[in-house]
Amino acid sequence: MPASPNDSLIRRIHAYTDLYDEQKNTFLVQYPVWLVIGLGLAGVIVFMLTGFLGYRDPLEGDFTSKVFHEPWALYLWFCALIITLQCSILRHPRLRRYLVMTLTVTLFCIVFVGIIYYYNQQLIPALQDLLEKLFQIQLPEIGKSKWTYAIINFGVIAVFWFATIRRWIRRASGKPLHASEDIGLGDEDDSRQEYPDMRQLVSGDLISGAVLVLALSLIFRMEVVNFFSDLIQSNVHVNTCAVSWPFGACAAGGSGIANPPTLSFIDLIQALIYLPLGLLILALAAVINGLGKEVDADSAVSIGQRVVEELINTIKAALNRRGGIAFNLSLALRSVAWPILIFIGVLSVAAASRAIQMYLHLLSDKNTCSTVAKCGGQQTFDFVKTALASHQEYASAALALLLGVVAVLSIVFSVALLLFRWRVAENSLRFLGLVGFTVLLTFWIFSLALSGFNGLFSLTNLSNRVPFPQPGPTTIISAASLLIFGAYLMVQRVRGGSSAKQPASVAAPTESPQQRQQQ
Repeated sequence: MPASPNDSLIRRIHAYTDLYDEQKNTFLVQYPVWLVIGLGLAGVIVFMLTGFLGYRDPLEGDFTSKVFHEPWALYLWFCALIITLQCSILRHPRLRRYLVMTLTVTLFCIVFVGIIYYYNQQLIPALQDLLEKLFQIQLPEIGKSKWTYAIINFGVIAVFWFATIRRWIRRASGKPLHASEDIGLGDEDDSRQEYPDMRQLVSGDLISGAVLVLALSLIFRMEVVNFFSDLIQSNVHVNTCAVSWPFGACAAGGSGIANPPTLSFIDLIQALIYLPLGLLILALAAVINGLGKEVDADSAVSIGQRVVEELINTIKAALNRRGGIAFNLSLALRSVAWPILIFIGVLSVAAASRAIQMYLHLLSDKNTCSTVAKCGGQQTFDFVKTALASHQEYASAALALLLGVVAVLSIVFSVALLLFRWRVAENSLRFLGLVGFTVLLTFWIFSLALSGFNGLFSLTNLSNRVPFPQPGPTTIISAASLLIFGAYLMVQRVRGGSSAKQPASVAAPTESPQQRQQQ
């Protein structure tokens, strides 16, 4: 059955991945009622489990202290939201293979991060005992092993060059690069015609490789790894040997030829190789184009002027949005970046869950941990007082918000990069912005409901914890946002009403003498 003009118009307006209609200000994806209710009730339950259980003091029961010591319930709930978002963006049947790819990587990251991030200390001794009994192998701690960082560093570089050389072969044989995918807008054929030529592609990829290894040289440093470890509260601290070439003896604190080179040094050397080669190819392309350009016999343009013009045109082409280095950088890093972004998003969710747990527990300790006896010991009392004195509860809340933003951006841009479509990120972020604004305006209701359960548990002696005191800072922010937005709407309504009445109160214009004569 041929498509009607209306179908083609809808296809041009809405992509398969669109979640929000900017023209009608409506959502294009409608979730089942049972899904919304299920996620909402599950969120209330996991926040209660995180707030009331898992405290690090002797007053907590042995079973609940061990089971809910880590906020795995809250982590899994956030992961369910991630999967819901990915399924919403890639819901169209034509994008099914991308949905399978995305969910496969996401589920692997969820399991890997959940085990390594939360239960690293319990997992490593068990694996160590098993390997020693079976193979007499010593298993180093993953976060402190030099092999961990070496495999990640050189693995990223290997994937980059595998995808880059594959695209060079396809471009040399005249095949399309398959950069952007069809999302229902009907412009994929036009975009393929704007691919860079072979010289621009090679030079752009070499410069892209230089940017990649330069970024890796900044990441795989002892100071940077320890900084992010403290940020996500992973309790993993490394020395220089952990971020060095894995072969050869290494002494912590050593330097020079006594130790193998660091990963940062190796990556920097690669950057200094790729960048000059890319620039040389870029310059040679301009010279070849300038010297080989045919001109009219009567033209007064000199060879030097032609070379300069071609150099400028080549540089412009290299910086062009669709055919230049920026395009090549995104295209070359596509195969590497989208799984890494999913991993960053899941890891951010895990760290945010732990920060939320710290925030709720400190709010409860602020009301219940007033003496050593109530805290269950001197050690817990000192920890709570030190944390409250440094306002750790507010720092944890701010950290959780920051990590939440990082998780959202990482997940959205991973899908956008997989499809190589900016439209995916733009429309999805609009949708999430409206959803986030709705949650902000109504969060105080959920907070009051949780406080009601807090009071119920206190009156029935089910728990003496107070993780949802009122008025809490999040409740105040949410209620204030609702009042401010409500006042804004009232002002807009009053202005709209006055402007609607204004034309009716204006007197009809007086007819001129010329108009009377015409009548």
